[in-house]
Amino acid sequence: MQWFLRLTCAAIALVSPAVGRADDKPAADLRYTTDIMGVAAGGERRGVRWMGRLDLDLDSGTDLFGVAGARAHADIFLLHGGGFSARDAGDAQVVSNIDAPYAIRPFEAWVAAPLGGGVRAKAGLIDLNSEFDVQSVGSPFLNSSFGIAPDYSQSGSNGPSIFPVTSPGLVVAIERPRWTLRTAVFDAVPGDPNHPHRTLPGPLGRGGALFATEAMVKIGGGGELQLGGWCYTDRFARLDGTGRGRSAGAYVQYEQTLAGDEKTGALRGWLRAGRAAAEVNDIGVYVGGGFSWGTDDRSYGIAVAHARLGNPALRTFAAAFTPRRRAETAIEVTATRRLTKWLQVQPDVQYVRHPSWGAAADALVLGLRLRFAVK
Repeated sequence: MQWFLRLTCAAIALVSPAVGRADDKPAADLRYTTDIMGVAAGGERRGVRWMGRLDLDLDSGTDLFGVAGARAHADIFLLHGGGFSARDAGDAQVVSNIDAPYAIRPFEAWVAAPLGGGVRAKAGLIDLNSEFDVQSVGSPFLNSSFGIAPDYSQSGSNGPSIFPVTSPGLVVAIERPRWTLRTAVFDAVPGDPNHPHRTLPGPLGRGGALFATEAMVKIGGGGELQLGGWCYTDRFARLDGTGRGRSAGAYVQYEQTLAGDEKTGALRGWLRAGRAAAEVNDIGVYVGGGFSWGTDDRSYGIAVAHARLGNPALRTFAAAFTPRRRAETAIEVTATRRLTKWLQVQPDVQYVRHPSWGAAADALVLGLRLRFAVK
């Protein structure tokens, strides 16, 4: 715990002198993202919920302390209003990617620097999803599966080091014009699973480590292929109760610009598939993807997220409720429009087939996201 506190405070201290300096932009950003979502039909119950995420980003800019390319970054956030999927929509994949228990905590606090020869390193409190399993075409969508897919996000005792709670880690990346190779090690248990509202986590090293790796290759015509994998050092209880097993997984993602360009409007598509060890994880297979069209100021999109239970989880769930279903599928249609430099609006519609694998009725969810930004 003491090491974690020193690390977080050091990153914030390194960033703080840069705040407000015109020659180090961006120095400080204040962002607020809010979702107003309601269940129009099905789900666990009819209901409307207001959720929000307020972020204070502090960035030192480049050339920290005269080291070319070095920088420090900190993100401190406040979360409120979570629980919509658990109490209303009833889905497992989570229809809003800001849906989380109330908390005020540092989300990221890290220092990064180039090591020469196209190699860079980052150390500190790191969002794994900022480096691994990044679905750039899917980023405008609200469903959590289009941020980091559920075969990955379900893993571990409290998830990997992603929203809403992260853990200390080290990332090393080799970057070339046409390919990138990343590898990382993270503390395996972010935060405190028994106290989700706490600002700071418990002791480090409680559950071993999480290793992650990913290779990215650029393909002509605006294409990009990602291959990734992950593995925990500690073992987890098997779902069938027959001892302990290894938690690991792998994924592949391909995205492509299909028509147009970023200035006039680009049609882009992506497809992602992943697999996790079904012996210790509920979701054995995930397939998702979709299309988006537009520019930074206005866009439209449609996407599908399909999460399938592994056989051990299916047998376990069958004993808990009927009828059981193998898969949960979410279909999302969304549109974004930037009204001003500081305000973006996003109406959203999602239909979830077999929420939580049949535990709730098929859900129709209507939502509106507002993004505010002050620099």
